[in-house]
Amino acid sequence: MTEVAMQGPVVVLGGGLAAVSFAGGLRSGGFGGEIVCVSDEAEPPYDRPPLSKEFQREGAADKIRLDLSRAHDVQWLRGTPASKVDTQRREVLLADGRSLGYRTLVFATGATPRRLPALQGAPMPVITLRTLDDAQRIRAGLTAGARLVVIGGGVIGLELAATAQGLGAQATVIEALDRVMNRCASATLAAVVAQSHRERGVDLRLGRQVTGFDGHAILLDDGTHVDADLVVVGIGVVANDALARAADIACDDGIFVDRFGRTTCPGVYAIGDVTRQRNPISERFERIETWSNAQNQGLAVARTLLDPTVTPYADIPWYWSDQYDLRIQVAGVSMGDDEIVRGDASPGSKFSLIQLHRGRVVGVTCMNNVREFSSLKRLLGDVALPDRAALADPGTDLRKLLAAPRT
Repeated sequence: MTEVAMQGPVVVLGGGLAAVSFAGGLRSGGFGGEIVCVSDEAEPPYDRPPLSKEFQREGAADKIRLDLSRAHDVQWLRGTPASKVDTQRREVLLADGRSLGYRTLVFATGATPRRLPALQGAPMPVITLRTLDDAQRIRAGLTAGARLVVIGGGVIGLELAATAQGLGAQATVIEALDRVMNRCASATLAAVVAQSHRERGVDLRLGRQVTGFDGHAILLDDGTHVDADLVVVGIGVVANDALARAADIACDDGIFVDRFGRTTCPGVYAIGDVTRQRNPISERFERIETWSNAQNQGLAVARTLLDPTVTPYADIPWYWSDQYDLRIQVAGVSMGDDEIVRGDASPGSKFSLIQLHRGRVVGVTCMNNVREFSSLKRLLGDVALPDRAALADPGTDLRKLLAAPRT
């Protein structure tokens, strides 16, 4: 391994996937200087996607630990929050009174779940799902026959509802909007997912808001109530950008970064869920809260620090979700002004969706259609669309179609 000219110390605020990916990228790229990762959590780094699925079924924390072999010789300060960043002195102050000098500082502080004030003081457990501790508390309550109420019909809430049904609990999902997965799925996909949950016994309450509680019942705005032994709130997250804002770094529910991960302060970078970055498909500054972004942006920023001439980070956002036997994959923008349906868009079927905006492909979705996903992603941002009828025909060989000349 070749030693690089970059100098330390490097301080990373955060101990999740983005931090591990970044530290591993520095080490594999030849950086031999000091790396210190400061994490609020006392737990060693772990993967978050299994918290709503595999971990609930198996409860094995060792199976979700992140591999730290590439991020070797890193000093981990766990359970030690940072309290202040002094960008003039290039120093991080810790809550225990210690200070860390840095040459390069990286925010990988992630996000915090939104709370629901209407349930403050409720007698049953009211939990958000973000950390391993959260997941352990939820798992303790998901016994056979338990009445789980999930507030929020997003991906994580629906995954948890599916897992709960499989464990013999009874899940109710309350969503304020008129459909599930509102921010991350087209109406077509959302309808199929909702029907799949209903067919498996989930009680979906769409277009309803929680107004409070009465004993062990959750009260809704239509006057109805839902009995609950356990409540999980999944109504989105807010970026952990308070330290950056206090240091006069540009933020707006997320730290603004360019495609090199640079913030508005020299020597300070940000990666993962805490960032507000330009989406290469929508061209808007957005927070991209996906596993793939945390991993790939962390690695990309490490590479740009080692070699400023490398291509800047511009990965197309994508995510996956497993619910029952549904394997959902979505890339790009989930909604457009037009949609091509490839196959039978119904529960239990294999199909793909192609989202267009002004004739340009901006998003693709695959349901139980893993083999087509990588091919369809090649269409994203393409101005010259293949023959529409051929694209909609599930019998068309996508590889041949995409390889054909287009005008």
